[in-house]
Amino acid sequence: MKNANRWVVVGLVLLLTACQRSNAFRQDQDYYRDNSMYSQKNAPGSATKRFEAMGQPRKKIVILDFWNDTPVKAATVGTFAADELRRSLFVTQRLIVPTDVRTDFSTKDFVQVDQAGEGVKIAQLIREGRRMGVAVIGIGRIGKIVFRQRGDDVGLLRQTQSLAAADVEIKLFDVSAGREILSIGKSGQSSSNNLVSVEGENQQSSEYRLELTKLALRDAVAQLVPDVIKTVEKLSWQGRIAKIVGGKFYINAGKGSGLIHGDILKVLTAGEEVYDPSTGAYLGRAPGQLKGTVEVTDFLGTDGAVAELHTGGNFQEGDTVQLY
Repeated sequence: MKNANRWVVVGLVLLLTACQRSNAFRQDQDYYRDNSMYSQKNAPGSATKRFEAMGQPRKKIVILDFWNDTPVKAATVGTFAADELRRSLFVTQRLIVPTDVRTDFSTKDFVQVDQAGEGVKIAQLIREGRRMGVAVIGIGRIGKIVFRQRGDDVGLLRQTQSLAAADVEIKLFDVSAGREILSIGKSGQSSSNNLVSVEGENQQSSEYRLELTKLALRDAVAQLVPDVIKTVEKLSWQGRIAKIVGGKFYINAGKGSGLIHGDILKVLTAGEEVYDPSTGAYLGRAPGQLKGTVEVTDFLGTDGAVAELHTGGNFQEGDTVQLY
């Protein structure tokens, strides 16, 4: 009887061990099956894919002063609208709005108006963007400004409401590819309620209109920000070799952009500008040819990096760099 009980206990132990082993074995098989290099099941959401998306350095963007294409010829509104957009993009910390980049041009310098309508001088605009070393260049236009006033004329005091509205448009261009990536317009408004005497101050003054117009422009520009950020962040990051000294390659991006020590960067030729042979229209820039890779070893200034040769060679100043 004792022997029988002993064999029952042994059997139960073996059964439990087998179940545990089976579960462990099954988990191991599931792990290797799901993580197999041949498995396509998790490929789109793999860790490398997610980390690549997270690790894209921030892109540099420059916004030219807006073109005030309205009868309201206040000299400052074009600069004000552009400054509002620059400030709004800067505070998000998701793009780089360089303050040390200088240009003598505004949007109006890159707009050509003829009998066929308005057109953008894309080739010249892209060249200016490349000269400034930015990823994206933006131009803007104030298309319409409206000012209205209404109120009750009864009595010695009257309640008046002043209203202003403004339409703005912006176009963004990928400097590397030489193409337009966003064209969008928004409308903003502002108002002011005042209790004034019939013989009180004149609320039709140009100074008063200008202040109310600026508030309307601020409202319109604020609506542009989400679309600008979303569009720019979709682009693949690119930089360039700014200078070569001995075996050191100085890159026009660094810690401020999000590069880290040990990053491997692909080096490509700048690519050729392509024009339509029939019309002469600028079509964009052809992709560059891969030359090799460099490795980030140090950082320079507020947003520069130092790299050393990793593979390949024959690199030149102006060559494009991308994350490997």
